[in-house]
Amino acid sequence: MLSHTKFWVGLSVITLMGCQATQTSNNPVVKKTAPCWLQNPVVEDQIGFIGTAAPYSATKNGSIVASRQRAAALLANFHGLPNLDNQIESLSVEQKHLVLANGREIYFSDPYITSDTLYIYASTHPIKARQNCEAITCNFTLCEPKWLCNGDNSIIGASYYTAFSHQQLPMTAVNAQALAGYLTQARVNIQERYAESYSADQHRTHFSRQGEVNGSDYQLPLIMTNSCQYGSTLFANYRMREYQQEKVTRQSWREVHQYQGRSVVMGNFGEDGTIAPDNLISSAIKFAIRDALVELAKNKGITVSATSTLLNQGGRFYLSDTHFDVKQVVSGQLLDLQVQYKNGFPVVYVWLLEGHA
Repeated sequence: MLSHTKFWVGLSVITLMGCQATQTSNNPVVKKTAPCWLQNPVVEDQIGFIGTAAPYSATKNGSIVASRQRAAALLANFHGLPNLDNQIESLSVEQKHLVLANGREIYFSDPYITSDTLYIYASTHPIKARQNCEAITCNFTLCEPKWLCNGDNSIIGASYYTAFSHQQLPMTAVNAQALAGYLTQARVNIQERYAESYSADQHRTHFSRQGEVNGSDYQLPLIMTNSCQYGSTLFANYRMREYQQEKVTRQSWREVHQYQGRSVVMGNFGEDGTIAPDNLISSAIKFAIRDALVELAKNKGITVSATSTLLNQGGRFYLSDTHFDVKQVVSGQLLDLQVQYKNGFPVVYVWLLEGHA
């Protein structure tokens, strides 16, 4: 089953005016802290999964049970274990250790509760006494944290505030799953047209693109390894268990066009003023990745037809009209991600490494 998307792009610039008010205060900034596992659930000696729930429930301890069940569901999916909901329901709140019939053990953290979300961490290894870390914010200019843009990331899922706050973290997984489908295999069927006209006092250009980019239906488990906050948007780094991505040498990818004989391409969305229908960063990332996949497909093979006309009608006039037809199956590896804002709207750049044939 393929995720199906049609799109058309024309060269147009939309100018929008926006303003931002900045408030200054002499009060010292208090840095937020949280359990270290909240933004780094996978470390060298521990793989863990985070479950979320609303902090209040109509049933006694319902939020704790629901959060444990959701964390355990992710863990079970990754490790190939059966559904654990019934066993978790019979576990008292004080008990944080579950032994399965096959002898496998699952450990749960104490809940971490904010004003709108209850978090619980689950792992197959004992969880260390709670250690707090400062909240991690995304800084794309400085590439902090490093996994954002040094080639270490597998798939990045992003989510703006959701209708229910405890669903924001799970939504990053949903969005990452969709991007994984594009990167593991995408069918590109695109037609582009580029026209230029010259006269004594004018030069005009027009570019248009229409067609489809279909991503595959990726259903294998993803594991969240890191996250950071960018304003109201949460970015989470996901690793694909079965789909092995190549380790690459850390470097700046923004001036590189090839790596070990394979193409490195840039894709962008929003640079020309185009706005995603929902104005979400997660959508802009998807469109930028699709743009980069088109560039990979064009590098792989393209059919070009062109016409040129030279007229003399009261002055010289030259017209060129070029059509590009692209039909390829491609894959890519996300190397770098850059997010900026222009007139209050997200502009996203991505760099992809061409996948193996």
